[in-house]
Amino acid sequence: MTSAFLSGTLIAQISSRPTIPEKSKQMLTRIAGGVLAVSYGFVPSMSQAPNTLLVREWQTAYGRGVAAAPPLALVSTFCYFYLSYSLSFTLNHHKGEMYALAAIATGSIVPFTLVCMKTVNGKLNSKVEKSKGLHRSEEMNESKDKKGDSSQELLNRWAVLNFTRGLLPFAGACLGFYASFFMTS
Repeated sequence: MTSAFLSGTLIAQISSRPTIPEKSKQMLTRIAGGVLAVSYGFVPSMSQAPNTLLVREWQTAYGRGVAAAPPLALVSTFCYFYLSYSLSFTLNHHKGEMYALAAIATGSIVPFTLVCMKTVNGKLNSKVEKSKGLHRSEEMNESKDKKGDSSQELLNRWAVLNFTRGLLPFAGACLGFYASFFMTS
């Protein structure tokens, strides 16, 4: 009786553990939620700050995002590709194709950042460099900047691009969710 109870408990523990798609979706929803929250919550709240403080706070938020999001996105991408590969030689290859699409959507956050956001990130980083030596309440002189290159305008452009970028892992999570729960095995 004890061994049957223990084996039943062990099976219950194993079956209650999150599977690869569940873990991957959890990571993706955290990435997407974090990225979208920055665009929706952080950027508008910083619009009243002096431009020196604004770019420094952007740099802090950006640094945290760079440290957290790419590794999580790569792990999720790998998990989806693994699921896709494991199903590719079975009768359930359509589900594998959906996991491949989830992997592509998730992994595209990195090239999107490097290609589409490079210019805005570079300009904001140069503003951060200009702000070093100024007190955070002092305004940087932006009178010589081209139209559209003020700190506030750059941050608003970055917020739109960041929101778009956040939709990529969200799409991956939706595709993975659909494959996991609505496609027949």
